[in-house]
Amino acid sequence: MSSNFTHFRLTSVLLFLVFGFCSICNSRAQSTDNHLIVLGEAVEEVPADQATLTVNLSYTDEKDITLVYEQHKGARERLVAILTELKVPTKDLHILQLLVRKERDYSMGGVGMGQPTEKFKGYQRISVKFDDLKRYAEVQQHLASNGFTDLSTVFSVSKQREIELRLFDQAVANAKEKADRLAKAISRSVKRIVRIGEAEENESVGNIRTTALNPYMTNYMADPMRPVATIQQTFRSAAIVKVVYELN
Repeated sequence: MSSNFTHFRLTSVLLFLVFGFCSICNSRAQSTDNHLIVLGEAVEEVPADQATLTVNLSYTDEKDITLVYEQHKGARERLVAILTELKVPTKDLHILQLLVRKERDYSMGGVGMGQPTEKFKGYQRISVKFDDLKRYAEVQQHLASNGFTDLSTVFSVSKQREIELRLFDQAVANAKEKADRLAKAISRSVKRIVRIGEAEENESVGNIRTTALNPYMTNYMADPMRPVATIQQTFRSAAIVKVVYELN
């Protein structure tokens, strides 16, 4: 009798555990089926409206380092005078430190066959920022016609943060629209957002961030008087979000 009772109790406990485990599994499956994960994306191409023009100065002398300093000083003063004449604000002008070092030049072969010549060489960059691209082109042309022919430009977009926030909002809206369509396809509806965040790189093919073009190099060594080429500089920005929705 006692043995039968013990067997009954063990059977009851086992059945309770089995039913409890099944109930937990069903609960988890239902929870998983009740959520929808969607990626939302928004892309916008924005034309550049700013430019930073850099004038590269470089002078050499084979014997006297002081001559290198003097050449740089003269060129720098002449450049600043031209920019002042063109009414470029001082706040938009950035002068980097002058670097001078001794180098070996193998291009001429030196006095003896195969012997390099030594010389002192100085490097300095002066950058000017423009919020008006027409003004930038005018100043660039003027500098080139006055002998400053080693120039480079980096374009940029103002109000970048504003663009990022707008794209994020649009990406969320696009995700909601996609979620509504998917939920409708299975005869469900979206109840609320459970979680939202940026998508990982491996979660979307072609995940695009803000893309800047390479610096635009302009060299006027051949023809300082030629007009500045007008090249449209465009930046492509995107936001990709991962949104988890709860379904009704």
